[in-house]
Amino acid sequence: MFDVVILTVTPDLTQNEFDTLLPLVSPEKRARIKKLRFFRDALNCLLGDVLARIEICRAANLNNSQLTFSTNAYGKPFLANNPGIHFNVSHTGNYVACILADEPVGIDIELIKPADPKIAERFFAPDEKAYIASNGSMASFYEVWTKKESRIKWEGIGLSKPLSSFSVFESDSGEPSQPVYHKAFQNSEAICHVCSAKQFAPSVRVIETAEFMLRQTILHQHK
Repeated sequence: MFDVVILTVTPDLTQNEFDTLLPLVSPEKRARIKKLRFFRDALNCLLGDVLARIEICRAANLNNSQLTFSTNAYGKPFLANNPGIHFNVSHTGNYVACILADEPVGIDIELIKPADPKIAERFFAPDEKAYIASNGSMASFYEVWTKKESRIKWEGIGLSKPLSSFSVFESDSGEPSQPVYHKAFQNSEAICHVCSAKQFAPSVRVIETAEFMLRQTILHQHK
């Protein structure tokens, strides 16, 4: 099990569709979503949770009501009642990404847009900065950024590990299991990388709003 789903939110969800999805998540998550100031942020937060639930229910043959989530000491969510299933979620703009695996995994998706050069100076290792300079493109900046973000999410220790303390081009990180990066998605707007210990690439499925709304009905059947 090593599966990625990329949801491209096209077209945008309506308020009615948003309201249909909201009861599918936990009361705690609903409260957090309702506190978000911007609809896009609330929508993406909701979509990420529901997408993860759809994929977990499919893989584990569980009902939505049977899913029990918790977080580790660093805030990384995990499935408390089925430790054999690992998942991770990321979202940006009109994109939501979810990965499911049978071992720890991390995923990050970012829009390819102008970035402040000071970010690379502050957070990137020397060889990462040299790679970006030699390529001279925003895509190379976000290639490094999504790899770094997926790495710390894979490790599950958040920003307690400074981004500048490692390079995504390291051949030997000293970790018990070596991080392996896979590009899961890229177009002219966004790029997504996965980090795990698996040497083979994940399966990737790209869906749009209509298919997502059709698939989420399975969660309503067994709330």
